Amino acid sequence: MNSRELQFSVLASGSTGNAVYVQAGDTKILIDAGIGIRQLQASCSEIGVDLTTLDAVLVTHEHSDHVRGLASLLRKVSVPIYTSQGTWSKIASFWREEEQVMARMVRANVAFSLGELVLEPFSLSHDAEEPLGFCVYGNGRKFVLATDLGYASDHVKALAYGADVYVLEANHDVELLRAGPYPWHLKRRILGDKGHLSNDSASDFLRDVLTDDARSVFLAHLSQENNRPELAHRTVQKAIADLPVVANGGLELNLTYPDRPTPLLKVSEANRISQFKIKSQ
Repeated sequence: MNSRELQFSVLASGSTGNAVYVQAGDTKILIDAGIGIRQLQASCSEIGVDLTTLDAVLVTHEHSDHVRGLASLLRKVSVPIYTSQGTWSKIASFWREEEQVMARMVRANVAFSLGELVLEPFSLSHDAEEPLGFCVYGNGRKFVLATDLGYASDHVKALAYGADVYVLEANHDVELLRAGPYPWHLKRRILGDKGHLSNDSASDFLRDVLTDDARSVFLAHLSQENNRPELAHRTVQKAIADLPVVANGGLELNLTYPDRPTPLLKVSEANRISQFKIKSQ
């Protein structure tokens, strides 16, 4: 086994909370801490990771489903936060004045190194102060985390192009959302350019960025009210079925869940996890 291999686990994903673990060699990071500290500890324990060994926490934006457990985590583990200036301006109030938090500002399109990882932040179109997605590079592999984006710009697609693994938002089915119980102002927010990607929009994104290098796609941030796991999987699978990497069996399409983590996976083998795949009908 290559100890330098880029590995990851989606610890939780959905409107109730989001967290992603990434590791290469001895470098271990958490992207978002949107679940409670007990769930975070339990999920990390399930994949064999000790939270106290983290080197950093990255924060995509300040919404509660991405930072709910952040303050509790940083009281247990003294590691720096990497986030945008806009996001930090919102979450700094989570800590009392006497508590010391190491905050390091990053900017979209300016890559930076963390141990054996290189991270490239990119701007998202979402109704937060200065939200970011991340391309993560390690040991010759590329991992992309792109959730909470109302639409995927050409610039985001260009940065995300050619990754080995994608954790991509497929938040809602448009018809379920339109017919659902949400008030119209909330529906309009979700459907807007600063809301969330639908299943169809996620499919369009993948058609523009997938190459023969792609190993796996994890559909993330699914709405419990406005989507269904099987529906999201079926919609995306059908839309990308004719792409060579899919038709040749080189790509695995997977789901993520709000209440349990994916296995800790090596990026190079992320297309060999049939226990997390729903077979299309």
